[in-house]
Amino acid sequence: MELQKQRVYISEPIHPAAAALLAERFEVVQGRDRSRLAEEAQGCAGILVRVAEITAEIMDAVPTLRVVAKHGVGVDNIDVAAATSRGILVVNAPTANSNAVAEHTVTLILAACKRLTVLDQAVRQGAFSKRNQYTLTELRGKTVGLVGLGRIARLVARKLSGFDVELIGSDPFVSREAAAEAGVELVTAEELFQRADVVSLHAPLTAETHKMVGPRLLGLMKPSALLVNASRGPIVDEEALIQALREGRLGGAALDVFDPEPPREDNPLFGMDNVVVSPHNAALTGQALTAMAMDSAGGILDFLTGGIPAYPVNREVLAKKGAVL
Repeated sequence: MELQKQRVYISEPIHPAAAALLAERFEVVQGRDRSRLAEEAQGCAGILVRVAEITAEIMDAVPTLRVVAKHGVGVDNIDVAAATSRGILVVNAPTANSNAVAEHTVTLILAACKRLTVLDQAVRQGAFSKRNQYTLTELRGKTVGLVGLGRIARLVARKLSGFDVELIGSDPFVSREAAAEAGVELVTAEELFQRADVVSLHAPLTAETHKMVGPRLLGLMKPSALLVNASRGPIVDEEALIQALREGRLGGAALDVFDPEPPREDNPLFGMDNVVVSPHNAALTGQALTAMAMDSAGGILDFLTGGIPAYPVNREVLAKKGAVL
């Protein structure tokens, strides 16, 4: 008699190849309503999520749960501490979308410097004469500050190195030597915000970084400087950013993320011609979507079949289970 397969719940659509990978070994349950996630995931040993939240309450409501996989890098929609205390492994896909986000970050910087979105609309609307209304900016000779020096920030540094910019960075967990290897001068956050012509945010969303970029740090920036955020919206105090832009204390902003999401339709940022926006899709290239799906599905597959996942978030769960890391 064939043994009953373990069940895996997928909260939102993922690349078919990853769903097929899971279906080879497990009974796959495709989610239909995120508000009913706990109900739909009953009996499942694994849950794979994109933006759906996995709270302590959901973990308790699904007592068979052993592993949660994030389709992407940031796990702020998963209560990792609660998972750890319950012996539930959390895995993610930290390398899958790095290049996509790094490319998008550089695109945002260039689009803002060249006023690309507002000039694109001007040409489409027959206002060709606006070519003389805006003074564009060259990156050459500018100082770019990277807040956080993880994988994506280092890729941004590499991609910007050909633009003849000075690269500075701040990260309490990175040594001066490691930053130098990436071509970045390590400085304090305060010095970075004071010196940089472009500040690009690459920090994870934690209790410490929530609204980290507020009145104090924004107040240190040059009036001509540009703030770029393709990490997490709540890292920036959006009201403080709006105020700085309104009062001319900041040159512009380029944003892929907002707080909240989706943003309000009447968000004042959308009426500012020195702001470039995109709908939190920096990571959503075809290549990255495939890689994120395969890596997160692979993490579930490895763990539930007795292996060691490549990208565990709370390694202590594996250690308690006696895994050799």
